[in-house]
Amino acid sequence: TRYNMLMGQINPHFFFNSLNSLSMLVREQNEQKALDYIDQLSYTFRYIIQNGQNQKSTLEEEIEFAHAYTEIFKVRYADKLFFEIDIDPAYMERQMPSLALQPLIENAVKHNSITRSKPLTISIYTKDGAIVVSNPLIPKIESEVSTGIGLKNLSSRWLMITEKDIEVIRTEKTFEVHLPLINESK
Repeated sequence: TRYNMLMGQINPHFFFNSLNSLSMLVREQNEQKALDYIDQLSYTFRYIIQNGQNQKSTLEEEIEFAHAYTEIFKVRYADKLFFEIDIDPAYMERQMPSLALQPLIENAVKHNSITRSKPLTISIYTKDGAIVVSNPLIPKIESEVSTGIGLKNLSSRWLMITEKDIEVIRTEKTFEVHLPLINESK
């Protein structure tokens, strides 16, 4: 059951979009960029498979994963999607539930318009013992209906593993999720 849940985290749309992006790089004969992309994609799937079996990871591991994961999106949304990652080194050894940043990044991409005239910047930073994922709200012309299942799942998992609640702050202009980190060694 646990393995099936893990495999369910690899969104088929993400996988096919990733292959389409790789195909584009190959057609453009951008060999080095295609090779770099394959490395990032490989690392991403390896991390999902290996760490999906762990309940917790260090913030450092999750940030390294986030860097690889965001590189994949940057190819697909060239010059339209940006990431600002600013982590206080003092928090790097703190722990958090594994693969917690992935659904927040996916949700920001899924639920916002991303165009050259309206680029999207997703910020990931530490604040007051928590990791924060934040993005402006840029409504799509035809928005996808949100079931909220991903966020509810993350909240339930966070509470079960850390015994702390996540905090979701939505204003007219921004969407933020504060995830309290665990201050203990592995």
